[in-house]
Amino acid sequence: ELVATSPLRDLLTRGPEHRIWVDRRRALYGAWYEMFPRSTGGRDPRGAAVHGTFATAERELPRIAAMGFDVVYLPPVHPVGRSHRKGPNNTLDAGPEDVGSPWAVGSAEGGHDAVHPRLGTLADFRAFVSAAAGLGLEVALDLAFQCSPDHPWVREHPEWFSTRPDGTIAYAENPPKAYQDIYPLNFDNDPEGLYVELLRIVLFWVEQGVRVFRVDNPHTKPLAFWDRLIWRVKETHPDVLFLAEAFTRPAVLQGLAKAGFTQSYTYFT
Repeated sequence: ELVATSPLRDLLTRGPEHRIWVDRRRALYGAWYEMFPRSTGGRDPRGAAVHGTFATAERELPRIAAMGFDVVYLPPVHPVGRSHRKGPNNTLDAGPEDVGSPWAVGSAEGGHDAVHPRLGTLADFRAFVSAAAGLGLEVALDLAFQCSPDHPWVREHPEWFSTRPDGTIAYAENPPKAYQDIYPLNFDNDPEGLYVELLRIVLFWVEQGVRVFRVDNPHTKPLAFWDRLIWRVKETHPDVLFLAEAFTRPAVLQGLAKAGFTQSYTYFT
């Protein structure tokens, strides 16, 4: 009793308080189905592919739900850049009918808070999310914080990008691969401005009904940025989940988890 009421306090120190977050059940596991909405349009009488829409993609949802999937994952649904657009199999010469990589985000039609006009409207996107929910499916949206050369940010915020010695903006590279159609973001020049804008983008899509984000290459952004953004989102939307798609070392994956990512996966390409 004496020890219980008067424990020894020698060499006692107090560390910082650590935040603990308890996520909802979907954070544990889920079967994901990746869908390209633009590939759901079928073919015309000549056999040529027809660009799909959110409406045509919605018609595929009952089939996906019947197979037992929990999440429908969409690659970026934003306008696709035209400059240095890639053709089939990553070729550098795109034909007039080539639609480009959806990860080359941004064009004259808008950036990360817009949808590709050939897919439909934001109202169509919300209808897709609602239809999925009615079948017990969640919609996960790809969060690719990068830009095509045609993205409005390139013109409005050139300080958000890295430049080469000749003054041109550096495109993404992952040797031996080169992505001339994608500009990575530089978080060194204006970290606060980028944080404010990227937080706005995430909250915008949360308002459209998205509660799961598959984040493209989060290990190429500062961990402090993710820690601040994810916890800020969860303050007002605690049901939002973040999946890290990170081709990186185990220590970095652990850092992403501590920053707030609910799930992660890595792979070799």
